[in-house]
Amino acid sequence: MRKLLLATVAGLGSWGAIATDASAQNAVETPMQTSARYMNYSGGAGLPTAAPPAPGTVVVRLNGRVRFYAYEANDGDVSRGTATTLANKQDKYGFAEYGRLYPGFDGVAANGLKYGASLEIRQDTNAPAGGGVNGSISGQDPKRANLYFRRVWGYLGADQVGTVRLGSTDQPTSLYLTGNFENFNDGGWNGDLPGFFAGNAQVLWPFSDVGSYYTTNKIVYLSPQIFGFDLGASYEPSTANVSGADNCNAPGLPFGGTFNSPAGQIGYCDRASSTGSIAESARRRNTFDVLVRYRGTFGPVGVAATAAYIGGGHVGYNGSTPFTNNPLAATGAAPNYQGLSIGDFGAAVTIAGLSVGGHYTTGRYNGNVANTLPSGLQGSNAWLAGASYTFGPVIVGASYFVSQSAGDLGNAFFGRQRREVGVAAGGTYALAPGISIFLSYLYGERKQNGYDFVSGAGVSAATGAGGTATGNKINVSGVSLGTAFSW
Repeated sequence: MRKLLLATVAGLGSWGAIATDASAQNAVETPMQTSARYMNYSGGAGLPTAAPPAPGTVVVRLNGRVRFYAYEANDGDVSRGTATTLANKQDKYGFAEYGRLYPGFDGVAANGLKYGASLEIRQDTNAPAGGGVNGSISGQDPKRANLYFRRVWGYLGADQVGTVRLGSTDQPTSLYLTGNFENFNDGGWNGDLPGFFAGNAQVLWPFSDVGSYYTTNKIVYLSPQIFGFDLGASYEPSTANVSGADNCNAPGLPFGGTFNSPAGQIGYCDRASSTGSIAESARRRNTFDVLVRYRGTFGPVGVAATAAYIGGGHVGYNGSTPFTNNPLAATGAAPNYQGLSIGDFGAAVTIAGLSVGGHYTTGRYNGNVANTLPSGLQGSNAWLAGASYTFGPVIVGASYFVSQSAGDLGNAFFGRQRREVGVAAGGTYALAPGISIFLSYLYGERKQNGYDFVSGAGVSAATGAGGTATGNKINVSGVSLGTAFSW
């Protein structure tokens, strides 16, 4: 008779998420991203880890976290908007919070098969303050706190053959991301603090642990570790994520037609192979992700390194607008989008609590690895260097990254290269298992000639390279003091 156990688990990075690591001889733990270990903060002292289920049993878990921030955001003219909205003024400070839930289960069959499922439930914060329907606290609460699924996946595996994940889940380049140093506060430029800036001021995180990539439906294989090496591979047929349907049009309506809705919503189909919509042709398709990782220990030194390739196609374009291989020079022409072709590399070395390393991504993409790029434009490059130090319940660190990409495709006059710089520093103090306090600092810079970050639009020769005094180059900074409650 199967025995049902109610327990909590420290996180998906423990036994339940990657069953193949259960019996591996792991090297010294290296800093990893928060997206793969999203149930708990990975720095400092963690929650006690529940024992794996015994054969013939199941562990049911309900993990979660609540975070609260006091912050200062210096985003200058960007937060004020265009000239028509300069009468609005924002404070530089504020409070913020959110909560998330992580239900799931892990089981072991009598024959050693390991299996389970996990869900990530987030609260939606996309609702404005102000008058009208948002004129009261009770009016805003339902909109700010609607729940939705972010990840939904199950897994099957065994120690000798590896694990297969099925569903809306992280690909190997997110799960095994190395040398990105998001471990010393709330995640740096991939954490919570960037969300407190105005949208145009947010430096784009260029690496593979981004939601538009890790939330899509895919099949993922994670191999056992052999002589320090393990392999990860995934396949994503489209950008479909958590849903019970493919979002295609009603019968009788061609793709790109109009739904029978008051808003006249433009048609969309997850499994589209071609389209008459130029915008839809930018959507990636048949994306695969292959990664090799090495972890080893040499005396007191732990080493981790990854090398990966991301490739795939895109939704084809069958409209009447002619293609152009130079979208900057031809008005009204259709950008000739190309599929992804990306190299991704990372490394970190750890000794006596000190970790140093970096990450590098390069290839045919725009800004981050979820975005395709038209032909005729330069690809993207991004590199990051960082370090962190752990002593007792404290972890401190800093990182610096530079990203170059095509950026705004509508830039019609001044060149095509966007440059973004991000600096992150901070630390975490674990008060007790399940509660941490962290201090975060961010500095960011965005620059692209011919693009106005304040108005969010390209500029012409008549208005000059910046369009406004701060338009084509902006600097932002922020500080936050946060508290994390995890269970």
